Amino acid sequence: MTVNEKKILIFTSAAHFLTHFFILIFPALVMPISRDLSLSVDVVIATAFPMYLLYGVLAIPWGYLSDRYEPRWVMSAGLILTGVGFFAAGMAQTVTRLTLSLSLIGAGCSAYHPSGLALLSKGLRQRGRALGINGFFGNLGIAAAPFAAGVLSYLMGWGHALILFGIAGMITGILSFITPFSVERDRDIQQGKTVVGGDAVKLFIILCSAMLFTGLMYRGFTVILPTFLESKLSGIFAHLGAFASSIRTAADTSPEFLTLIAATVTSGVYLLGMVGQLLGGKVADRFDLRWGYLVFFAVAFPFLIVIALSESWILIAATGLFTLFTLGMQPIENSLVAMVTPPRWRSMSYGVKFTLVFGAGSLSVQMVSIVGGQYGLGSVIWIFVGFLVMAIVMIGVMIWKSRGSSILHEH
Repeated sequence: MTVNEKKILIFTSAAHFLTHFFILIFPALVMPISRDLSLSVDVVIATAFPMYLLYGVLAIPWGYLSDRYEPRWVMSAGLILTGVGFFAAGMAQTVTRLTLSLSLIGAGCSAYHPSGLALLSKGLRQRGRALGINGFFGNLGIAAAPFAAGVLSYLMGWGHALILFGIAGMITGILSFITPFSVERDRDIQQGKTVVGGDAVKLFIILCSAMLFTGLMYRGFTVILPTFLESKLSGIFAHLGAFASSIRTAADTSPEFLTLIAATVTSGVYLLGMVGQLLGGKVADRFDLRWGYLVFFAVAFPFLIVIALSESWILIAATGLFTLFTLGMQPIENSLVAMVTPPRWRSMSYGVKFTLVFGAGSLSVQMVSIVGGQYGLGSVIWIFVGFLVMAIVMIGVMIWKSRGSSILHEH
């Protein structure tokens, strides 16, 4: 890599880590916030709806600014705004203030994907590998979020933990702003075989349809996962907590300690997503992107069925393997977007993608709150099964529409 490529990969990976870390802090703190503010779980979950909505719908405006000016500046501004949101959230003691603070976090986090992925897709020759490494750090943020939130909430309370996260965001944003690195607006370093013109537009529209359903599934699944595991495996977690406490002078059977165990297990599940990202990066550079995309989701499907049916230790294993493939496909998906869109509007293209994935995905937060509150979180998983089926169908349509063509990175 050149010096410029290394800077792009380092800072986009750091920002990707923090973006996913920050956006998944809240799910791990639902139970402590609920207990501390004397609110029901479904009410606390509902406060995150504007955060996840803004996380998606603001991706297009951020993408426009990134294409119009400088992606690095947009990425930095988002990190700083997120830090401010965490400061406000750490001091919030009412539903209204918490909702507004979380909204700032969503607005700031929405800047990363259109700007950071534009830097990566245009500025590095080994695009699949770079997206895989970058995705590895994004998944590291996903994995670290429940554990870090659980530990810091247990040690210092959720409010002080959020303020600490805000400091980290602002420092990283300032560093990326003052460090020079850039990409050409109208050129990709990585080339390859793809479709062009109107055919590319059609494929992008079909791809967007698939990403809409995966976004609905992904956001809902990540929001409920810590709470879902804690409710489904509460008996197992209680035994695990008793075992862990047996080596201490006094047993800790508090609800906060069980939340910490659930957060730790969730982090372990997300670690497999890191492996999936590296695997997805290799697949993206070596195989037809369309078929790699289909295979990853097809393999993930049976594991989601097991998650819906299981209430034993196998639930943890199935969740880990489901996460490996559904997060591991991201370098393939992001490479597909790059291959069917022009460099000049790359940030806007990713903005459209993440408006669908995260904006529409925010509807899953409302769905989880309503359906989960009325019928239980287990019933929500079957809705995710339906979303995954529709995504697989749309990927099949995309392959059929582009039959006779190849979509491959240059080797």
